[in-house]
Amino acid sequence: MENYISINGVPTVSNAKLMNALLRDDLGFDGMMVTDYAEINQLTDFHRTARNETEATRISLTRASVDMSMVAQDTSFYNGTKALLEQSPQFRERLKESARRVVKMKLQLGLYETPVPGEENLALIGNDDDISAALELARESIVLLQNNDSTLPIKEDASVFLTGFTADNIGRMCGGWTIAWQGYSDQDHLLTKGITVKSAMETLVGNDSFSFFNGLHPNGSYTEADLATAKELASKAEYTIAVIGEDTYAEKPGDIDDLALPVGQIEYVKELASTGTKVILVLFEGRPRLLGELPETVHAVVNGLLACELGGQAMVEIIYGKVNPSGRMPITYPKDQANIQMTYNHPVTSMCQTQESDGAYYCENQWDFGTGLSYTEFTYSEVHLSRNVVTSSAEDVVVSVDVTNSGSVAGKETVMLFLIQPYNSLNVPEIKQLKKFSKISLEPGQKQNVNFTLTADDWSVYYPQVGHGLKKVAEDCDYVVAIKPETDCDVYNETAVANPLCATFSLNTGEYPFGTFEEPW
Repeated sequence: MENYISINGVPTVSNAKLMNALLRDDLGFDGMMVTDYAEINQLTDFHRTARNETEATRISLTRASVDMSMVAQDTSFYNGTKALLEQSPQFRERLKESARRVVKMKLQLGLYETPVPGEENLALIGNDDDISAALELARESIVLLQNNDSTLPIKEDASVFLTGFTADNIGRMCGGWTIAWQGYSDQDHLLTKGITVKSAMETLVGNDSFSFFNGLHPNGSYTEADLATAKELASKAEYTIAVIGEDTYAEKPGDIDDLALPVGQIEYVKELASTGTKVILVLFEGRPRLLGELPETVHAVVNGLLACELGGQAMVEIIYGKVNPSGRMPITYPKDQANIQMTYNHPVTSMCQTQESDGAYYCENQWDFGTGLSYTEFTYSEVHLSRNVVTSSAEDVVVSVDVTNSGSVAGKETVMLFLIQPYNSLNVPEIKQLKKFSKISLEPGQKQNVNFTLTADDWSVYYPQVGHGLKKVAEDCDYVVAIKPETDCDVYNETAVANPLCATFSLNTGEYPFGTFEEPW
């Protein structure tokens, strides 16, 4: 399926470079292509690149390789196609191409024998195996971002106040496109297998071990009376678990002008913290909303992302130490509006707002890509490479490191390998690129050797690009391996890389991949 965007001013649905040169030629895709909803129509009423439905149909079918229009409520695609055939009978051959791809897909799926397949699978929905898998996925994905003074895990007999608009809501843990387009935040009866944070706490520690009061709306509004009630309950509890974040949304209706959480949410949590209770901030959100002063205000932060139906149980198991958190942030969590585009692999020329006294620019994020805490500690040995010089594309480099659980409880660690190319004559190099990772499970005191094999595919880049077969090439130069996302290899220092979690190898094939005199454009 193509999408709604345009690249360099050309909508995807009529983009020959993307749909033909890249998709069909370079990638060799010979399957059926369907539009996103009503995207051909939007060439007229949104993109403004066509004057009517006939012209929109002609543009999308002749310039690109669309086969089917996703429009269920009108006949615009049929009308436009019929008009084109009447105007240009030779257009029939183009339609035959799409018809062949559609029929081929239906044959492969057996839709002519069974037009509505899968009825026998309806009884499997919500089976025990699926529930177990959903729970395990939630446990693995939740990320412990902050744990001041080892606040977590808390004991089962601790006094706790639970609050927040997602504390007793399943739909908000799932987000948009759950049951309905915009999701459901007020129809939990439709999510019959779900477990909220509140119900999970009732099961684990019982109603007598915690108090519950919401008092907060997703838009940040609350009444003074509700705030007073919440503060009174918080003042009586050693811990306050505040479950906030976002309401459900999808696509355009979910667009926001400000990445910050609603001010009222932030103020509500700060008011609770002012009572002296230790606040555990629990986030359920589909994007990284800016938290303002909350990280400095609360004792712990746990990001549930969109763990969905069993996210409540998984979250409570982590808070109370039944499960050791092992999730890692799959994105960069920005700290302010100025640096929201600074991904972990940004080009070296991209600079952030603040210049330090040493003349360097640093991108201060709230939490970097790959961040994730555990209730145990892991130590790493020095990194070793199987070779330091690569002389042909047939040779590989085996990267080896020992990881030890040096803490007192069992835990899982995601070992990440990043590759750095300090100098790149084809384009501005990235700060680093994640190339390999492996999640391992270790008992206290256990050590495991982790190996990654890097091949030419890992240090090569595409050249030329779209429309030329996506050929990959590599240039002779130094490459630096870095283990762990926070590792700084200081690759532009005049001296050799000294960090034990970094290692350098050189590619020395004696070949210039761009030809003797050929420029890379």
